[in-house]
Amino acid sequence: MNVEECRLDEAVDLARGHVYAFLAAALADPVSRHFELALDKKIQSVAIAAAELLADEREPHELDLMPVVRELAAPREEIARRHCEVFGLLVAKTAPPYETEYCRSNLTFYRTQQLADIAGFYQAFGLEPNLEEPERQDHISVELEFMARLIQGELNAAGPQQAEICRDAQKKFLADHLARWAPAFAELLKRNCEGGLYDELGQALSCFIHCESAAFGVTGCQPAELSREPKLDQEPSCCGCMPSQ
Repeated sequence: MNVEECRLDEAVDLARGHVYAFLAAALADPVSRHFELALDKKIQSVAIAAAELLADEREPHELDLMPVVRELAAPREEIARRHCEVFGLLVAKTAPPYETEYCRSNLTFYRTQQLADIAGFYQAFGLEPNLEEPERQDHISVELEFMARLIQGELNAAGPQQAEICRDAQKKFLADHLARWAPAFAELLKRNCEGGLYDELGQALSCFIHCESAAFGVTGCQPAELSREPKLDQEPSCCGCMPSQ
């Protein structure tokens, strides 16, 4: 691999990280400080440019964050109202933003096992719970932010071995978690929101995860579907993990 190819690969990874981080912020609760990152004009410009680079270099070529940025220009109160309509105060019925709501098994043990696996990823890379704005570990925003931090870890690695560890973790987390349920979540957003911010976020997320899966060769995953069966018993609550600052 020559110098130009190395630089392009690094640019692509940097762009991936910016897109993950932007989508994570845009899908966070609009009343949170995390969401404010999605409103930052500089961050928006970088995210749009990053998506354009990825659309040029990878398939599918439809990734475009400009429609999301346009919708973010709406009053924050309006965005918060729409967020409440889409996701509700409890687990949303139309498009739950939590991975374990898409589990094929409703057994509490299986769901708890999934949460433990997610938490294990976070802990392995030194990520701590965000006590100021707690969120479940399997929230879409938390999982996307984790991927952004893995990419950052790869780019800032002290050596090739550390970089490879971060790279392998990206592929495994994508294959075991995001690629299994994020497409179904995105499809529900597109199907139920009919225009507006969350429809556009569904479009962008669907395209981006497809792009990521193709790039990593993540195939053979059986996409999850929203579970419609009643839970057998109470789900344990948990406090989400966000990368420590």
